Amino acid sequence: MVYLSRAVVIFFLLVSVFGCSSSQTTEEQNVSEITPKSEPPAEYAEYTNPFTGDPNAVVEGEEIYRERCESCHGEGGRGDGPLAQSLNPKPGTLVEGDLSDQYLFWRISEGGLMDPFNSVMPAWKMILNEDQIGQIITFIRSVEAK
Repeated sequence: MVYLSRAVVIFFLLVSVFGCSSSQTTEEQNVSEITPKSEPPAEYAEYTNPFTGDPNAVVEGEEIYRERCESCHGEGGRGDGPLAQSLNPKPGTLVEGDLSDQYLFWRISEGGLMDPFNSVMPAWKMILNEDQIGQIITFIRSVEAK
C-alpha cells in the first residue's frame, strides 16, 4: 500500500515536470476549476450516493480522502494541497460551485486523463470501490457544509 502511494506521488511529480503546459490565464483557470467542463456520461448520470447523510461514511470518507486526495485537493478540498502548485492544470476545488454527486463520482472514478480535463488525476475506480468513492463524496459534502 505504501509503495502504491509513493508511486502515485512520483507519477504526479513526473507529469508535472515533463508533461504540463497551459495557455489559460489564472482567471480562466480559476473559473474552470469551479465550473464543471462537462456533464457526466450516461453510465454515471443515474448515480445515487447510498451514504448521503451517514456520519460513519463521513469518517470513513475523510480517512480515504486524507490518504488519496488531500495532497492535491488540499485539506479543505479547495485545490490547494502541497502538490497543487506543481500541477498544470491545478486541481479543482471540490467544495465550491455546483458539483453534483454524479459529476464527482464520475471524475473520481475516471480521473482526468481525458478531454476536456487533461489533468493528471488518476482513475481511482481501479483502486477504490464504489462504496469508498461514495464515502469520499459524503466527506466532501460535510466539508462543503462547514
